[in-house]
Amino acid sequence: MARLLKQFLSSQKGQALPIVLGLLAIGGLTITVSLNYATTNLNSGRIVEENMKGVYAAGAGVEHALWSLKNGISPATQLSQNINQAAVNMQTEEMGTCTLYLGELIEPGQHSDYLSVDREIVWDEVEGAYKYIITVTWQPESGYPAIHLEQVGARLPDGYSYQSGSAEDFAENICDDDNKLTLDLDEHGAYLLNWKPKPMPSVTENETVKTQTFYITGEGSQEGHYAWVVAARSDIGAVGEITGTLYKITATAIRPGDGRTTAEIVADVMIEGGTIHIVSWQITK
Repeated sequence: MARLLKQFLSSQKGQALPIVLGLLAIGGLTITVSLNYATTNLNSGRIVEENMKGVYAAGAGVEHALWSLKNGISPATQLSQNINQAAVNMQTEEMGTCTLYLGELIEPGQHSDYLSVDREIVWDEVEGAYKYIITVTWQPESGYPAIHLEQVGARLPDGYSYQSGSAEDFAENICDDDNKLTLDLDEHGAYLLNWKPKPMPSVTENETVKTQTFYITGEGSQEGHYAWVVAARSDIGAVGEITGTLYKITATAIRPGDGRTTAEIVADVMIEGGTIHIVSWQITK
């Protein structure tokens, strides 16, 4: 019996070698794929992190240009030191004078300064809502003819809405008829209100102020709202509360080693009497 067992074991010698070689081959293929996958993940993570750092660096370039414009200084074309190991180049283009009207930037009329537009929001305890007041004021010199008003409107703060029919509560309004009101949403979901009164009221040398008052409801920040009026005279046109010089700022973060762009931000900003209004902010690369 012992001799038979010994012969059986002797006949099995060498049979483990093909199995071991097969396992080594499979392991080699698996390790290669795994290493490639791990390398790809590491590279992807590094690129994402590098791009995020580039976005912050480019953002710093835009902020530096904004600071310069606000303080009446010509913006630099490059930051003096690297940010997040990236060089930052800036280009600032003056696009001319614009005004905000119905969520769009438009060029004002030649005599847009003949009207001024202001607005305020005050809390009304009795109504339990905010009173929104738009004030349009006559500006020309004595002897100028009446200026007829064909539109008046406002962008409400984010999260606030118009109290339907509330313009009818104020008889002195430019327009108190909601049938002549268009109500839209801008790209941020804020309400755009625009009345088109007929017959058109006017401001004159003797009656210099007209108002549009209504109620709004909502909660939270009251930033981002503005008002406008449109005169029937084409040389005056749309007059926005926010009117100023428009600039296009392009900031690019560049990796010094190989010159690769890691991020680029393009911002449209309006400077109005030292106040900065960011119209758009886009990460383009």
